[in-house]
Amino acid sequence: MYARLSRIAFPSSQRRGGCDQTMGLERVFIHRLVRVLRVLLPLVVVGLAAVPAWNYLVRRAQKGSESIRSGTQLPRNVSVHTEGFTFSRTEAGRTLFTIHAKSNLGLKGNKGVLEDVDVIVYGSRENEPPKKIRGRQCTYDQETNDFQFDGNVEAQLDQKTFVRSEELIYTHRDRTVVSPQRATVKQLGTTGHADRVEYALESGLLKLDGHVKIQTAEHAEVETDSALFQQKENWTTMTGGVSVKSQNGWIHGTRGRAELVPETYKPKTITVEGDVTAELRSQAGRELWKVRAAWMESAVSSNGTAERVKTRGNAEVEKISGETHQRLTGSEIDALFSEKGEAEIIEARQNARMVFGPDQTLESNVIRSDAAGSVQTFDTSTLRLGDSTIQGREFMIQNAEDIVNFDTLRRADLKSGDRLSAADHTTARFDGHTNMLLELVQSGNFQFRDPQYQGRSATARFEEGGAVVILEGAPVVTDSEKRLEAEQIRLNQRENSFAATKNVRIVTKNSGGQVLVKAARAEGNAEVMRYTGNVQLWREDVFIKADRLEAAGHEKQNMRVHAEGNVQSILQAVRATSEKLDYDDTASSAHYLGNVHAQKQDMILESPDVTVRFRDNNVTEITAVGGVKATRGSQRGTGERAVYDAATDTVTLSGKNAQVRDQEHGLTQGARLVMKKNGDTVSVESGIGERTLTQHPVSNNK
Repeated sequence: MYARLSRIAFPSSQRRGGCDQTMGLERVFIHRLVRVLRVLLPLVVVGLAAVPAWNYLVRRAQKGSESIRSGTQLPRNVSVHTEGFTFSRTEAGRTLFTIHAKSNLGLKGNKGVLEDVDVIVYGSRENEPPKKIRGRQCTYDQETNDFQFDGNVEAQLDQKTFVRSEELIYTHRDRTVVSPQRATVKQLGTTGHADRVEYALESGLLKLDGHVKIQTAEHAEVETDSALFQQKENWTTMTGGVSVKSQNGWIHGTRGRAELVPETYKPKTITVEGDVTAELRSQAGRELWKVRAAWMESAVSSNGTAERVKTRGNAEVEKISGETHQRLTGSEIDALFSEKGEAEIIEARQNARMVFGPDQTLESNVIRSDAAGSVQTFDTSTLRLGDSTIQGREFMIQNAEDIVNFDTLRRADLKSGDRLSAADHTTARFDGHTNMLLELVQSGNFQFRDPQYQGRSATARFEEGGAVVILEGAPVVTDSEKRLEAEQIRLNQRENSFAATKNVRIVTKNSGGQVLVKAARAEGNAEVMRYTGNVQLWREDVFIKADRLEAAGHEKQNMRVHAEGNVQSILQAVRATSEKLDYDDTASSAHYLGNVHAQKQDMILESPDVTVRFRDNNVTEITAVGGVKATRGSQRGTGERAVYDAATDTVTLSGKNAQVRDQEHGLTQGARLVMKKNGDTVSVESGIGERTLTQHPVSNNK
């Protein structure tokens, strides 16, 4: 090389001609060249060697990058300890995750072992916030990009959801985080515990399995076997032994679902299925509600209290307030609650039945109750209170503490004991403790029937437990033997009595015919009837009129009548007036007292005391005592006593100073005077030691 450089630098002609001259310059040049080469040659050598090295490094770097993307394994079973380890894995220009560890303990098989690890898992979308997982120890699988964390694991699954556990597994392929051990999940003040927790990063679905217990920020508690929480769609489901407890109650069932408020995830609606039981208490604590159903849905207010409750499938709601117990059943029951947790409206449908006290039940297709304690039905309804039953439509019931008020504007039937009544409008008041009917008013085409009576009127009012009924508006009451009419009739079933006022009319039937009585007022029972105010009684050939009249047995043939005040009568052709009258069918007699004026055909007797006797509806004898005036035809007689004998058709006057006067025979006096028919003759019968006197008129004709 040195020779070549010489030949190139100096041609041969110059060497031969000026060798000596140039020798010194040549040496100087060579010396300088050598010095330059000493510096350049090593650089050239290094440069020549660097070219293939550079190419090698470039190819190695390319292979290394490809190995990261393809998951090429690092050397196995390498034992190394590195402080401050950081590693990221990318794919298609997108970072999948980043690892920060305090210590890298090396590889075991295909897995890296790290201590005090923080892993950031990035979302598949740019706007998706990363997930952070921290643990005391972590193993990383290079082939699957999976992580397993152990010891005091904390994970932030999103901005609001955090998990703590002793073990947690992140599966890269499924992008799921799983805690196979009991874990704690916290989210916006809500804390959950479960034997196993699984979270899907892509869908946002959180699964809790095994002895799940959740406490919310509103102090509600949830227990179940398994729960799903979908925060992106704002819902959660529960399966197996569901129990939800809130500030004012609890719900138990086998399955449940809750629709949640976005962002806060507070429950909007809670649905529970499968043998549902629940208890809800008002904030004031005055009311306790117990619920049973196959399915129940509750709408929850922002403060955590129930706003609306729906139940389906053999639903039953029981209300307990103090000593009051009410139970409502039906295929469907819905309830609306106030902000204080008090029921404002509760409605049962399809075979609804309400029990609101001992022996107090209401049945209808729809039953609705409100906060004021009123109960309403909208279809065919039956109300039972003790031995009283009301059947009709569209009932309104106000259940106060001591009184139950009932009302319906539709025609209804009432059965109370043995009595059945019906009317277009019915109102009633019952004792809330004893179920006794305190008052009942039925109006509009009222009709009733019981073992004793049946009748009708415009209005009826029942009192004293239904034992007393007051009929008004052209009332008519009948039984097997009589018919009673008046403007007002009061019947007492307990005493088997009645009282009627204004335009009373009673018709009694018996084997002997009919008895008609008219009066301003009447009252009576099974034994006797009393009439007052212009009383008039008719029975075939019997007529009695008086201010007051008392009758017994007039529904049979043995009628007894006592009349007082301005008495007038017609008894078997005997017309009489008196102050009092006692008529007796059994004794076949009529006894008049006080200013008696009795007339039979042409015979008239006036006396303070007259007795008329009958046989076979015919007068047999009339006896007057106490100072008698007798008139027969033209005869006028007086005496202490007078007896009319129908068989002889004679009147016998007796007593001191008995006398008979007529125009033809003059005056006749004696102890006994007999007035015969038409006054033809007067027989004088004198007793021993008694005088008789006959005075004849003197004729002036000569």
